[in-house]
Amino acid sequence: MARRLCRSRRETSRYRPAHSICPIDRFGLYTERLLANETSRPTVVDLFCGCGGLTLGLVAAGYRSALAVDRWPAALETFRRNIGDHVYESDMAVVPSLPECDLIVGGPPCQGFSSAGLRQQHDARNSLVRDFSSIIAECRPKAFIFENVEGFLTAGNGEYVRDLLAPTIAAGYSIHLRKVNAANFGVPQHRKRVIAVGGLGFDPGFPAFTHRAFGAPGADLAQVGRRPARTVGEAILDLPPASTEAPGVPTGHWFRPLAGEELTRARLLGPGQTMRDLPEELWH
Repeated sequence: MARRLCRSRRETSRYRPAHSICPIDRFGLYTERLLANETSRPTVVDLFCGCGGLTLGLVAAGYRSALAVDRWPAALETFRRNIGDHVYESDMAVVPSLPECDLIVGGPPCQGFSSAGLRQQHDARNSLVRDFSSIIAECRPKAFIFENVEGFLTAGNGEYVRDLLAPTIAAGYSIHLRKVNAANFGVPQHRKRVIAVGGLGFDPGFPAFTHRAFGAPGADLAQVGRRPARTVGEAILDLPPASTEAPGVPTGHWFRPLAGEELTRARLLGPGQTMRDLPEELWH
């Protein structure tokens, strides 16, 4: 992996967004860039950015996106259209010198850890956790955020947790590493993820749960006093039936009917099952 150098803010102008407004039509959202305060807003670099989910939330929270890196052209095109063209296509073997920033975030590929996948310990993508932590240790942003699936905690007998923590702790970061359920923060979905938040020389803290998640044993006892998370039905109750053709009403409310192997998988899978419950010829 090529050595990455962190450039000063004077050298980062070519990565700055070209537009003052980022239209996110398919989600019905608009993020206004406050040009008057552009230089005073904290900056974020998103590694393994995908289509920009992490960046989108951080921009909405007041950050300015300085650079996004990923290897998937289709995802980067989505990022360009919705957030800005300050992207770099790379498989992390060669990454440009990163702009100086306040925050680096990333969710390295999870296929090697995911319970829905094969969980192969020697999956080459697993080493990207070490690449991420090495970048943090070298560039030393004020803070970092790491995201992955819950299988990250136990894969390789904890090897990848150590890959994340050892370089960053040695670099001076105080870190909170927790498994959270998105439903505990009001999302109408039981989606469990591992989140690490690190602060350079300070304790960054960790957000407190806002909602009571149902379904987990004892959840009703441990979360007394919090309002229940919404169900999917409650969240989409006011939507009309989804269209089978784009763009849908409202925009983005459409679906592509399943066909071929996708339809076969859906018919064979029962509640709670994963890809590994299918015949091997239908794995992907």
